[in-house]
Amino acid sequence: MQFRKPKCPLYPTELVFALDASRTLTPETFELMREIMIAIVSEARIRDSNCPVGARVAVVSYNSVTHHLIRFSEFHNKNKLLEALKSIPYQRSSSGRDTGGAMRFIARNVFKRTLQGPHVRKIAVVFSHGPATDASSVKQAVLEMSAVEVLPVVIAFENTPHISQAFLMDDSGLFEVLNVRDGHYNEALRRFQVCTLCHDICKPDAFCEHPRPSLPREYIDAAFILDSSQKISGAEFEQIKDFMSKAVTAFNVSLDPKTSVVGDRIAVVSHALPDFKAGVGKRPVKNEFDFVTYSSKDRIRRYIEESLQQLNGEAAVGSAVQWTIANVFSAAPNPRPRKVIIIISAGKTSQWDKGILKKISLQAKCQGYALLVISVGKSYDRNELEELASTPLEEHLVQLGRIHKPELDYVMRFLKPFIRFLRSENNYPPEELKAKCSRLHFQT
Repeated sequence: MQFRKPKCPLYPTELVFALDASRTLTPETFELMREIMIAIVSEARIRDSNCPVGARVAVVSYNSVTHHLIRFSEFHNKNKLLEALKSIPYQRSSSGRDTGGAMRFIARNVFKRTLQGPHVRKIAVVFSHGPATDASSVKQAVLEMSAVEVLPVVIAFENTPHISQAFLMDDSGLFEVLNVRDGHYNEALRRFQVCTLCHDICKPDAFCEHPRPSLPREYIDAAFILDSSQKISGAEFEQIKDFMSKAVTAFNVSLDPKTSVVGDRIAVVSHALPDFKAGVGKRPVKNEFDFVTYSSKDRIRRYIEESLQQLNGEAAVGSAVQWTIANVFSAAPNPRPRKVIIIISAGKTSQWDKGILKKISLQAKCQGYALLVISVGKSYDRNELEELASTPLEEHLVQLGRIHKPELDYVMRFLKPFIRFLRSENNYPPEELKAKCSRLHFQT
């Protein structure tokens, strides 16, 4: 039965298979995984030279950890690759199944040194013989795979509710769970080949269109706190402004932010003013605009691009968060059910601000705020960042070694599914923080 289109894949493709080797694996399921993997490779155009045409293939196995079996660089001959796939031995371990961990390993390590370019496609086929053991790990994987533009397809032999739910957070519709029942995989194989491996972005196949479950439409109040201090150069500041302008597109901005309860609202504050010191009674931030100032994305973006100016004071992250909660969130009518503070940090906060940062970050988390921290530049205090960001850190802390367009584009791709997660969940504060919050409430 032939499913492939001519010269499939049409674009240069990096294709990874992840074999489930956890404790529930049976020899029969292993043979089924291998059979599907070989069927996919047999029908695909495999790259046989350095010319970026066709697919390169890598294979890993996973349980609670992930191991390389075949690397991209090992085979440039289709027949030798197929022989290698046929020779992979059946192995299972006594460990559980960390599907999210395997996906993150693939995003961080397997695709680390792969072909780059606007038309290169990165696809991860993850086999799963049961539910993922850690829902949080799967969510983190979706954020990271979105950010590095990897398309995950899970071929599942049993229900995987955590994965199916997490994949809804990707708005491309290309993150898929394909179910295989009773060893019958033709339908799943056809869908993968037509809709993922052979997908033509210019001529999508009607077969691939299918309704997706609707997600909760909880609205968000999002405040950006921008490090506008002397720690950042003028050129870097301009690049961060460009990122913030693009970040606005991740929200559904309210057409009537003052009186309506429909739509997201955005505020921006900058810190710190040149003459500000803690305890002297002056405002630590410049309030660029609040939640009810603008009613369209275009007007918000215009302000960021044309009116946002660097302040060049001393960094005061904690004071800025404290002021924003007290004056921006608390003063806004019709508060939205989801509250997020997006902190763009260019380095350590000032020494006199550290105590405020420690106290206010815990208070904010206990009050249900999600704190997403984007750390830019090489001068930072890891403990300070971890203290500031919500948990799990992999979902709420993004560190960029330098400020340039590819890094900021990564954050933009991370932000979109993060906002979709935020709409569908209300896990602030998380369980592990509730005891601290109770003590904090008792002390106050």
